[in-house]
Amino acid sequence: MTPPMFFSRAVDGTPHDGGDTFLSRLREPGDVALLVVFDTWVRNWDRFFDGEDNADNLLYVKAAGRRKYDLVPIDHSSCFIGNDVDFPTGPAPEAWVLDPNVYGKFPAFDPYIDAKSVKRAVERLSQLERDFVVEVVNSIPAQWGFGPNAALSLVDLICGRAEYVVNTISGRLVDEPEIPGLVK
Repeated sequence: MTPPMFFSRAVDGTPHDGGDTFLSRLREPGDVALLVVFDTWVRNWDRFFDGEDNADNLLYVKAAGRRKYDLVPIDHSSCFIGNDVDFPTGPAPEAWVLDPNVYGKFPAFDPYIDAKSVKRAVERLSQLERDFVVEVVNSIPAQWGFGPNAALSLVDLICGRAEYVVNTISGRLVDEPEIPGLVK
């Protein structure tokens, strides 16, 4: 039996080149911080982690009718559990929830990550609602054999990981994160 597969629409894009050829022409430069916060939340080691670069997992797509580009991440197959083979039926390992590593942060991204864009990304992640996560996890096809215990563990991992990243990522991405109520 072939397991269900999911695909997204095809886009005509150019892979990340390691430099700022396309970064300097982004329509939304703040999307760089959004991507790094997202990749860190989902522990996406398959894009960029610990010096290992998989530029094919990041595309720059020309914005319609413009001379600017959009950042389009692709391939999220290595999320949350990393390269571990099986998801546990009990609670996810604490090391997964409290993983302090930053993922998806290509060296060329550094000049594009600032306190304002990190704050925006963290605010978006902080809006993740457990009920929504439960709904998404419950939509996993039965053919995958992902039982109720594993589903609950995945929900706890996704939500716990989001809370951890929201509370810790700013200081790991910017030297001077914005402090609410403090005016510079």
